[in-house]
Amino acid sequence: MKKAVFALAMFMSLPALAEDSSVVKDSIKSTVSGVIAAGKDALSGVKDGVDDGRQSGSSIDGAVIVTDKENLTKYVTVSVLSAEKVADQEYKLTLALRNNTDKIVRLSNLNESKSLILIDKDGFISSLKTPLTPGEFDITIPENAGVKQRYVFGGVEDVPATLRLYGMDIAVPAPAAK
Repeated sequence: MKKAVFALAMFMSLPALAEDSSVVKDSIKSTVSGVIAAGKDALSGVKDGVDDGRQSGSSIDGAVIVTDKENLTKYVTVSVLSAEKVADQEYKLTLALRNNTDKIVRLSNLNESKSLILIDKDGFISSLKTPLTPGEFDITIPENAGVKQRYVFGGVEDVPATLRLYGMDIAVPAPAAK
Protein backbone atom coordinates (compact mmCIF):
# COMPACT_ATOMS: atom_id res chain seq x y z
CA MET A 1 0.00 0.00 0.00
CA LYS A 2 2.82 2.37 0.88
CA LYS A 3 4.44 1.70 -2.49
CA ALA A 4 1.19 2.43 -4.32
CA VAL A 5 0.86 5.78 -2.51
CA PHE A 6 4.50 6.52 -3.30
CA ALA A 7 3.94 5.67 -6.97
CA LEU A 8 0.92 7.98 -7.12
CA ALA A 9 2.92 10.79 -5.53
CA MET A 10 5.73 10.18 -8.01
CA PHE A 11 3.39 10.33 -11.00
CA MET A 12 1.86 13.57 -9.71
CA SER A 13 5.28 15.17 -9.36
CA LEU A 14 6.55 14.10 -12.79
CA PRO A 15 6.29 17.56 -14.36
CA ALA A 16 8.54 19.00 -11.66
CA LEU A 17 11.05 16.18 -12.09
CA ALA A 18 10.93 16.09 -15.89
CA GLU A 19 14.13 18.09 -16.14
CA ASP A 20 16.12 15.23 -14.63
CA SER A 21 14.92 12.12 -16.46
CA SER A 22 17.28 9.81 -14.57
CA VAL A 23 15.53 10.67 -11.28
CA VAL A 24 12.14 9.90 -12.83
CA LYS A 25 13.40 6.69 -14.44
CA ASP A 26 15.07 5.45 -11.26
CA SER A 27 12.04 6.30 -9.12
CA ILE A 28 9.61 4.54 -11.45
CA LYS A 29 11.98 1.57 -11.81
CA SER A 30 12.22 1.23 -8.03
CA THR A 31 8.47 1.49 -7.55
CA VAL A 32 7.59 -1.00 -10.29
CA SER A 33 10.30 -3.39 -9.09
CA GLY A 34 8.89 -3.25 -5.56
CA VAL A 35 5.33 -3.85 -6.76
CA ILE A 36 6.42 -6.83 -8.88
CA ALA A 37 8.44 -8.32 -6.00
CA ALA A 38 5.51 -7.88 -3.60
CA GLY A 39 3.17 -9.53 -6.11
CA LYS A 40 5.50 -12.51 -6.51
CA ASP A 41 5.80 -12.86 -2.74
CA ALA A 42 2.01 -12.69 -2.40
CA LEU A 43 1.48 -15.41 -5.02
CA SER A 44 4.12 -17.59 -3.40
CA GLY A 45 2.41 -17.10 -0.04
CA VAL A 46 -0.97 -18.04 -1.50
CA LYS A 47 0.45 -21.24 -3.02
CA ASP A 48 2.22 -22.18 0.23
CA GLY A 49 -0.95 -21.46 2.19
CA VAL A 50 -3.04 -23.66 -0.11
CA ASP A 51 -0.51 -26.50 0.16
CA ASP A 52 -0.31 -26.21 3.96
CA GLY A 53 -4.09 -26.04 4.27
CA ARG A 54 -4.59 -29.10 2.08
CA GLN A 55 -2.06 -31.11 4.08
CA SER A 56 -3.13 -30.07 7.57
CA GLY A 57 -6.89 -30.01 7.13
CA SER A 58 -8.99 -33.09 6.50
CA SER A 59 -10.10 -33.60 2.92
CA ILE A 60 -13.73 -34.37 2.21
CA ASP A 61 -12.95 -38.05 1.68
CA GLY A 62 -10.37 -38.21 4.50
CA ALA A 63 -7.45 -38.64 2.11
CA VAL A 64 -3.86 -38.06 3.13
CA ILE A 65 -2.50 -35.37 0.80
CA VAL A 66 1.01 -35.95 -0.56
CA THR A 67 3.00 -33.06 -2.06
CA ASP A 68 6.57 -33.93 -1.08
CA LYS A 69 9.16 -36.70 -0.97
CA GLU A 70 8.80 -37.32 2.78
CA ASN A 71 5.09 -38.11 2.60
CA LEU A 72 5.45 -39.98 -0.70
CA THR A 73 7.90 -42.45 0.85
CA LYS A 74 5.76 -42.68 3.98
CA TYR A 75 2.50 -43.61 2.23
CA VAL A 76 3.20 -44.85 -1.30
CA THR A 77 5.46 -47.41 -2.95
CA VAL A 78 6.41 -46.22 -6.43
CA SER A 79 7.99 -48.07 -9.31
CA VAL A 80 8.25 -47.64 -13.05
CA LEU A 81 6.82 -50.77 -14.62
CA SER A 82 7.81 -49.98 -18.18
CA ALA A 83 9.26 -47.40 -20.53
CA GLU A 84 8.36 -47.41 -24.20
CA LYS A 85 9.71 -45.27 -27.02
CA VAL A 86 6.54 -44.08 -28.75
CA ALA A 87 8.01 -41.58 -31.22
CA ASP A 88 11.22 -39.69 -31.92
CA GLN A 89 12.31 -38.16 -28.57
CA GLU A 90 9.10 -39.37 -26.83
CA TYR A 91 8.78 -42.02 -24.15
CA LYS A 92 5.73 -43.36 -22.35
CA LEU A 93 6.29 -44.50 -18.78
CA THR A 94 3.89 -46.70 -16.82
CA LEU A 95 4.10 -46.11 -13.06
CA ALA A 96 2.83 -48.38 -10.31
CA LEU A 97 1.63 -46.45 -7.26
CA ARG A 98 0.77 -48.69 -4.29
CA ASN A 99 -0.92 -47.50 -1.13
CA ASN A 100 -0.31 -49.98 1.68
CA THR A 101 -2.21 -48.00 4.31
CA ASP A 102 -5.81 -48.05 5.49
CA LYS A 103 -6.29 -44.43 4.38
CA ILE A 104 -6.95 -42.94 0.96
CA VAL A 105 -3.83 -41.20 -0.38
CA ARG A 106 -3.88 -38.35 -2.90
CA LEU A 107 -0.77 -37.25 -4.80
CA SER A 108 -1.27 -33.55 -5.46
CA ASN A 109 0.41 -30.71 -7.40
CA LEU A 110 1.73 -33.01 -10.11
CA ASN A 111 1.40 -30.08 -12.52
CA GLU A 112 4.30 -28.25 -10.90
CA SER A 113 7.56 -28.36 -12.81
CA LYS A 114 9.57 -30.02 -10.03
CA SER A 115 6.98 -32.71 -9.25
CA LEU A 116 7.39 -35.03 -12.24
CA ILE A 117 10.64 -35.06 -14.27
CA LEU A 118 12.27 -37.64 -16.53
CA ILE A 119 16.08 -37.74 -16.46
CA ASP A 120 18.15 -39.37 -19.19
CA LYS A 121 21.32 -41.39 -18.69
CA ASP A 122 23.46 -38.24 -19.04
CA GLY A 123 21.49 -36.30 -16.40
CA PHE A 124 19.42 -34.10 -18.71
CA ILE A 125 15.76 -33.58 -17.86
CA SER A 126 12.61 -33.79 -19.96
CA SER A 127 9.10 -32.70 -19.09
CA LEU A 128 5.73 -34.11 -19.94
CA LYS A 129 4.86 -33.88 -23.63
CA THR A 130 1.62 -32.06 -22.85
CA PRO A 131 0.72 -30.21 -19.65
CA LEU A 132 -1.56 -31.99 -17.23
CA THR A 133 -5.20 -30.97 -17.24
CA PRO A 134 -6.85 -29.96 -13.94
CA GLY A 135 -8.31 -33.47 -13.62
CA GLU A 136 -4.79 -34.93 -13.84
CA PHE A 137 -3.10 -32.69 -11.23
CA ASP A 138 -4.01 -35.20 -8.51
CA ILE A 139 -3.94 -39.01 -8.33
CA THR A 140 -6.14 -40.68 -5.73
CA ILE A 141 -5.05 -44.12 -4.53
CA PRO A 142 -7.67 -46.05 -2.51
CA GLU A 143 -6.66 -47.66 0.75
CA ASN A 144 -4.71 -50.93 0.43
CA ALA A 145 -4.71 -50.72 -3.37
CA GLY A 146 -2.62 -49.58 -6.30
CA VAL A 147 -3.06 -47.62 -9.48
CA LYS A 148 -1.18 -47.57 -12.75
CA GLN A 149 -0.51 -44.17 -14.24
CA ARG A 150 0.89 -43.46 -17.68
CA TYR A 151 2.79 -40.35 -18.76
CA VAL A 152 4.38 -39.35 -22.08
CA PHE A 153 7.53 -37.25 -21.93
CA GLY A 154 8.72 -35.20 -24.89
CA GLY A 155 12.10 -33.86 -25.90
CA VAL A 156 13.93 -36.90 -24.53
CA GLU A 157 17.23 -36.84 -26.39
CA ASP A 158 18.81 -39.91 -24.79
CA VAL A 159 17.72 -43.10 -23.06
CA PRO A 160 15.66 -42.37 -19.92
CA ALA A 161 17.26 -43.58 -16.71
CA THR A 162 15.38 -41.99 -13.79
CA LEU A 163 11.95 -40.64 -13.02
CA ARG A 164 11.97 -37.95 -10.33
CA LEU A 165 8.67 -37.72 -8.43
CA TYR A 166 8.57 -35.06 -5.68
CA GLY A 167 12.37 -35.26 -5.53
CA MET A 168 12.47 -39.06 -5.16
CA ASP A 169 14.48 -40.80 -7.88
CA ILE A 170 12.98 -43.99 -9.31
CA ALA A 171 14.89 -46.23 -11.70
CA VAL A 172 13.45 -46.56 -15.20
CA PRO A 173 13.77 -49.99 -16.85
CA ALA A 174 15.32 -50.29 -20.30
CA PRO A 175 12.84 -48.94 -22.84
CA ALA A 176 10.97 -51.17 -25.24
CA ALA A 177 11.01 -50.01 -28.85
CA LYS A 178 7.78 -49.05 -30.56
